[in-house]
Amino acid sequence: MKKTYFLLPLLVLLLLISACTPAADEIPAAPTSVAGEYLNTEYTDAASLRNQLAFGTLQLEDTENTVTSEQAQMLIPFWQAIITLSSDTTTADEELIAVQDQIVQTLTDKQLQAIADMKLTTADLDVFYAEHGIVFPTPVPGVTKVPGSGSSMSVEDKAATQTAAEAAGIVPGTGSSTGKAAKTLLFEKVIELLQSK
Repeated sequence: MKKTYFLLPLLVLLLLISACTPAADEIPAAPTSVAGEYLNTEYTDAASLRNQLAFGTLQLEDTENTVTSEQAQMLIPFWQAIITLSSDTTTADEELIAVQDQIVQTLTDKQLQAIADMKLTTADLDVFYAEHGIVFPTPVPGVTKVPGSGSSMSVEDKAATQTAAEAAGIVPGTGSSTGKAAKTLLFEKVIELLQSK
């Protein structure tokens, strides 16, 4: 009888411990962003939330929803942080999302709705980058490009691309225009806009 009284609390304790311990195969949930409450990526060719915020901010200029000078002063350090964090390979997604959320909270609901209504796509961003002299290769469906295997681009097209790149100030092979990396060019353009206010 005494063994039963001793084993019962031990069994209850073990059940409680096992209920509180996460299963070994559980995958932690991906960090969520406040931006997802306003913007979405559930349409064809949707740009990322961060790129929608950046490009959308540029597109708001000269509309009734343009960023105010007060907002601009608050937003500049956040976009600078995005550039710094994006350039650091040790940055956790949570860090970028936290700064992104600060950007969202600085914008008004009307501004965010206007950006959402734009339904910005990667094709829109490709046009933006091309206007700034950065052209990303378009993948051929069903073809995996092998690095160093050459290009399917004709000699004339290669020459035209190189001429356009040189005219835009791009150093061949660097993928950067006047020292700006393609990865952060969009964010840098947002900062330039905000600093002009």
